[in-house]
Amino acid sequence: MVQKQTGCDWADLPIVLAVARHGTLRTAARALAISHSTVLRRLEIVEASLGAKLFERRPTGRLELTPAGQDAFETSQQLEELVGVMERRIHGRDLDLAGPLQVTMPAGLVPLLARDLAVFCDRYPKIDLSLSAGYGYVDLAHREADVALRVTDSPSPELVGRRLVNTAVGIYGSVGYLGTRPARTPLDRHDFIGWDPSAAHAAFARWMQEHVPRARIRCRITQDWQIKEAIDAGLGLTLAPCALGDLQPHWRRVKLVREVTAPLWLLTHRDLRSSARMRAFREFLAEAVLAKRDLIEGRHPPI
Repeated sequence: MVQKQTGCDWADLPIVLAVARHGTLRTAARALAISHSTVLRRLEIVEASLGAKLFERRPTGRLELTPAGQDAFETSQQLEELVGVMERRIHGRDLDLAGPLQVTMPAGLVPLLARDLAVFCDRYPKIDLSLSAGYGYVDLAHREADVALRVTDSPSPELVGRRLVNTAVGIYGSVGYLGTRPARTPLDRHDFIGWDPSAAHAAFARWMQEHVPRARIRCRITQDWQIKEAIDAGLGLTLAPCALGDLQPHWRRVKLVREVTAPLWLLTHRDLRSSARMRAFREFLAEAVLAKRDLIEGRHPPI
């Protein structure tokens, strides 16, 4: 006789977390890379095993936590964090120069560091390097990445690392666009390419609002890769990191924007600092960045 299982299966707790965080079964299913029906079935199993309803459906279609659901959500978060701590400590004891290594950095630094990353891969062929490029927040505590180059004034306290350089920002336009305007045209009489005022681009968008409020915005950038396409197309001027702008043969820097200069940190989670492959990569990347300090800090003569 098979004994009926009682109690909650820990493997189903990520379902509670995903539904609570995303608000609908469909978006939770997409985040977990499973089907909508699977999320519904496993949520029903969790509620049956706990003998309580965890979510209420609102007229908007969103699912909101009940008091019992709030307890389950908070406990699941605590367990998620404990598992994360265990994983980071185990990975941190890894002494082999092999295995996966996930890296995140601002998109504007990728062209500058691409050749260095290729050298690293040749030097350590057993390390499987994955790169995520962008200005959005990547959570190192939850292993969304192992090592980060991050532009920030105040790194999270659970991270360790070093401040490498200050990232300079300039106003750039294409040679073709600038050739259509008199050399002494005031900035606010230029056309501009605007930045989406999200958290990732807030400093650029805020500078434009404060310093060129009357400028004509011909388009707004919502994705980092669009900046090169927009400037090359001659849509106008915009703010861009000097590490990107000064390398473009058909761009010209109009001025340096010192108000949005920010530190560039090399960071990892403290539980991973003793991992051999993490340490090897951090040392290699720090050397590569510092070798390009003048360019990143805007002192390199533009092409």
